[in-house]
Amino acid sequence: MNFKLLALSTLLLSSLNSENIINNVKSKVESKINKIKTTQIEKDKFERAKTSLTSTSLPAARKLTIQEATLKAVNSVRAKNQTCAAATKPLRWNKRLYAFAKEHSIDMAVTKKLSHNGSGTKTDLTALRLNLKRGSHFYERVNQKKDSQRIFSGELIIRSSVKSLKSPKELIDYWMKNPKDCKVIMDSRFSDVALAKVISNKDQKSYWTLLFAGVREKK
Repeated sequence: MNFKLLALSTLLLSSLNSENIINNVKSKVESKINKIKTTQIEKDKFERAKTSLTSTSLPAARKLTIQEATLKAVNSVRAKNQTCAAATKPLRWNKRLYAFAKEHSIDMAVTKKLSHNGSGTKTDLTALRLNLKRGSHFYERVNQKKDSQRIFSGELIIRSSVKSLKSPKELIDYWMKNPKDCKVIMDSRFSDVALAKVISNKDQKSYWTLLFAGVREKK
């Protein structure tokens, strides 16, 4: 082999070696880039998965209204046989009864007096409506007509601290332990119910009034 051919062969070999080196480096760089891309994609998938999981989490439970909570508490005990009475029909919420119950709770909260009778003061709205010269009785609050006997009613009242007996269920469970109160709640003649609570600014106590009503059957 002459010198020129040897030199050319050496040059070509050197060129090939350089190209191989370049290709190897390029291959390694591309491999690293691909790994980085793959890692980034996997990370992105993980982040998306976390975001998706957070966005589809269950919402907080909705708090029941006093109407819903009262009906649930009262009708759940009326649906079962109790020590004081047999199971009976469910009750329905009555807006007028709620207004009367709220009025009496306000009257008790203002006067700080726990009583089935109205106070006979300016906060005893039933007495004012009926022009009574005394405190109203609970059955007069329901009938709203003087000497009316068309509707019969029942009433449970209680005064509690703000931290105790906070819900209709707690109240019903408490009253059900008393045989007399149990009979009122389980009375099959009642068809309507309402519960109202007022917190007194004077003693920071909760005043509750639970009213029941039913229409008297004609004899």
